[in-house]
Amino acid sequence: MNAPQNPHQPQNPQYPQNWPPQPQQPAGQPPPGQPQAGPQQPGGYGPPPPGFPQPGTQQPGFAPPGGYGPPPPPAKKRTGLIAGIVIGVVVLVVAGVLGFRYLDYVEEPGGGPGAQPIPECELSSELKSQAHVSSFRLIQAPTDAEKGMKHSHCAWEQTKGKDGRNPRLLTFHVYDFTTFNDKKDRNVEQAHGNYLSFTSYANGEQAKPIDGLGDEAMIVLPNSTGDLTEVNLLVRKGTVVWNIRYQGHDKGFFTDSPFPVADAEAVARKTAEELTAG
Repeated sequence: MNAPQNPHQPQNPQYPQNWPPQPQQPAGQPPPGQPQAGPQQPGGYGPPPPGFPQPGTQQPGFAPPGGYGPPPPPAKKRTGLIAGIVIGVVVLVVAGVLGFRYLDYVEEPGGGPGAQPIPECELSSELKSQAHVSSFRLIQAPTDAEKGMKHSHCAWEQTKGKDGRNPRLLTFHVYDFTTFNDKKDRNVEQAHGNYLSFTSYANGEQAKPIDGLGDEAMIVLPNSTGDLTEVNLLVRKGTVVWNIRYQGHDKGFFTDSPFPVADAEAVARKTAEELTAG
């Protein structure tokens, strides 16, 4: 039996435990066979490996870490610009409407002096001035036939620059039954029947007879004129019937308005007086 070994006694008595002797390493140096580290940075960190950006510098192609860097500039508010554009458009529209209304307001209706009236349509200068019409237009001329009813349609309109800027129109039909038949009494009956046929104008309107004008006469006034004044006057004298119409309105800057019905009635009456005087 072998004697027990002393744990504090070297196993091989020829070599001590620290044999062979190891070279002493300076403090802080890595053991042999390991790479040497670069200069030590404060806090125990060394320089970054090659290929990574150096501290404090920004390499091309590298963005700062998310959540860092300068904040983006605030978006510019365009409320004022949009409001200015809207106001500008509104101003242009209003100016256009006002300009159109002004041009229409100052514009004088009518055309040239017109044609020479035929005897059946002739009126006095005083009446044309009162009615604000001086331009004649023959809408329908009477027939040249020896027999039959002769129909004339006459229109007195405005002359531009002479009769004012408020539209007026005076028209009348002339129905002449003088040569309708060889019998005079028969022609009077035809004229009277023609006069009665026009009483349909009085349906729903204000109609009243007129004394002392021809053999029979009636004036028709509308119940509601709106922005237009219009009167119709029917008159018969012997074998001739006249259907007279006078109408118009006064222009306003924004809306038109009717002119007095009494003025229109006065023009229609005077027209009938002159036409039946012959």
